[in-house]
Amino acid sequence: MKRIYISLILLVFVFASCDVLDPEPQTSLDAETVLSNGAAAEAVLLGAYSRMQVGSYYGVEYVLNPGLIADNTIFQGFFDSQLELDQRSVPYTNLWISTAWVNIYRVINISNLLITEVPNIDDDAFATRDRVLGEAHAIRALAYFDLLRVFGEHFDTSSPYGIPLLLEPVPDNDFNQIPDLARSSVEATYQQILDDLGVAETLLAGFADRGKMNYWATLALSARVHLYARNYSEAFTYANDVIENGPMSLVASIEELYGPDVTGFVSESIFDLEFNDQDQSSLNTFTRVRDEYNADPDLVDAFHEDDARGELFDQFGVRFKTNKYLNSDNANNVRVLRLAEMYLIRSEAAVYSTATPDPNAGLADLNVIRNRAGLGDLDPFNSLDEYVDALLLERRLEFNFEGHRFFDLVRFDKINEVLGMPDHRKVFPIPRNELLVSENLEQNPQYPTP
Repeated sequence: MKRIYISLILLVFVFASCDVLDPEPQTSLDAETVLSNGAAAEAVLLGAYSRMQVGSYYGVEYVLNPGLIADNTIFQGFFDSQLELDQRSVPYTNLWISTAWVNIYRVINISNLLITEVPNIDDDAFATRDRVLGEAHAIRALAYFDLLRVFGEHFDTSSPYGIPLLLEPVPDNDFNQIPDLARSSVEATYQQILDDLGVAETLLAGFADRGKMNYWATLALSARVHLYARNYSEAFTYANDVIENGPMSLVASIEELYGPDVTGFVSESIFDLEFNDQDQSSLNTFTRVRDEYNADPDLVDAFHEDDARGELFDQFGVRFKTNKYLNSDNANNVRVLRLAEMYLIRSEAAVYSTATPDPNAGLADLNVIRNRAGLGDLDPFNSLDEYVDALLLERRLEFNFEGHRFFDLVRFDKINEVLGMPDHRKVFPIPRNELLVSENLEQNPQYPTP
């Protein structure tokens, strides 16, 4: 991991140096100088969100690539990286996994700098200290969870194949002190994520900015993390709190969520990563203009004729384009956490919270999301398998082109049944570049090492 952390130092310098009072450029990253006051801390925090917007993270690929390796999306462009994903045989030299690993750790290192230094800033006017610190913890939790879903065996809490946990900022330009970390276990990785979310929940009480990792976003992410870790009672509690007590509400129709004129937040947004015509993603570029990430015909065929979500596609010959990112200025927010997911988390958690799963305990919440799409209620289920099939279908139809499908199939151990993939490909390989510069980083089972 050494190569990553060298670049992290430069990254934090770039963002921090843009908002300090001294107009002269910084020549090294001195935390005491960069984080000398509250305004500088706010600037560094914005740098974390900006790093989340890059193409290999929420700017494009973390949103679209999980559907590409699954059965929601097909790639009809020419990039080898995406073609390898579409073919479901991702090598450890794949460009996306190599850049995603680096950029997500960059987000983590900016968070580490804030978590370490913000408590020590001597600035009586720094009234937002707790909020900045809370956001930093929440961002770090999200980043580690996103790494764990791609590179760690998140589906098995007894697995040793978690994620290296970098919890301190990289020392100022002292490359000899860059840590060469071994992987933590999956259980330890989950614990770190939940510890960060616990701190954030306390510090962010009352903060509800939907463009930031706010209080309700920490609860929503806690629900998602507990669901993946199979802590179903906790997942239910957090999802229920967001649904029953949060300020969000489901939009009345799909057009209000992803219509041609919809930009910015909607009532359903819990945390959106913001984009606008001056600060653009590339989602419209890759799903509409360049015609590269297209809907798999199997996905389009999966919608009932009365399902309004099935209208979110345009057909051009044999190609189907999603209508979820229609703004031609690439000003579509990425809805990282939205209320519909909380209903489906609460549904799943209700079913599995008891010693003997009750397939109908979550039926009402499934129907809430179906009804919003124009569909009638489902009949009671006769078996757990029937419920799982209905849940996975509902999540597929609701969250296509939003980055969930592959991870859902992994969680339910269905990548072989649905995708024809061997079990070891439930996780992606650790990138070759990282293995080359580390003595302690272990590859995932059945993938090659340099």
